[in-house]
Amino acid sequence: MTPDTPVRRLGPMQRMAAERLTRSHLETAPVTLFGEVECDAFVALRERLNAGKPKAERYSYTPLLAKALAQALVEHPQLNCTLVDGALHAHAQVNLGVALALPDGNLVVPVVKDAARKPLAALARELRELEARGAAGRLTREDVSDGTFTLTNAGMVPGARWTTPIIAIPQCAILGVGALRRAPVVRGERIEAAWLVPTSLTFDHRAVNGVPASRFVETLHGLLAAPERVDFGLEEGGER
Repeated sequence: MTPDTPVRRLGPMQRMAAERLTRSHLETAPVTLFGEVECDAFVALRERLNAGKPKAERYSYTPLLAKALAQALVEHPQLNCTLVDGALHAHAQVNLGVALALPDGNLVVPVVKDAARKPLAALARELRELEARGAAGRLTREDVSDGTFTLTNAGMVPGARWTTPIIAIPQCAILGVGALRRAPVVRGERIEAAWLVPTSLTFDHRAVNGVPASRFVETLHGLLAAPERVDFGLEEGGER
């Protein structure tokens, strides 16, 4: 049968991604926990931090999410592990991979090293630089190496809510975040509008079982609902 469109070979980056995704599918025991959290205070914090800033310097949600996620991983080190040759390795620092979509449709995952200890301003600046280098095809091996956990943010696609993100082996877990949306919620006897964000945590059940994974999600949701509990390092980053 003649195909309707010409056959196109995958490029080197796509072939590498395909091989890694296939390995992850074959070598892990993935389970995904789906959740949703009210985050009015999180949205308000971003608005306050961006007030008066030029557009190029405004924070996207990604660095704010990354800081809350890194803090949750410090509190739940079972999720910040890698599984290699049957041995589970716990990591002293959070090296956070952040998935970025390139203009050509490919996906790269640069790694912010020691994300938990970096103030928000420095982390956001590093993410912008990594994104720019990725778009220009100038990421180095060091830029994409040694990740201990991955964040993938599908929030730019309004119709995307929950996903089933694929673990970047040898990491043990990955968090997917969907599009922020305004929706009615029940508060006591009243129905009010709130900002909600959906989360999808995929974890390797060989390394982590459902109890610590659920507790991690609970902690993360608590930080997103009450961001005053997150150590953003605003004073060190020149913010108030």
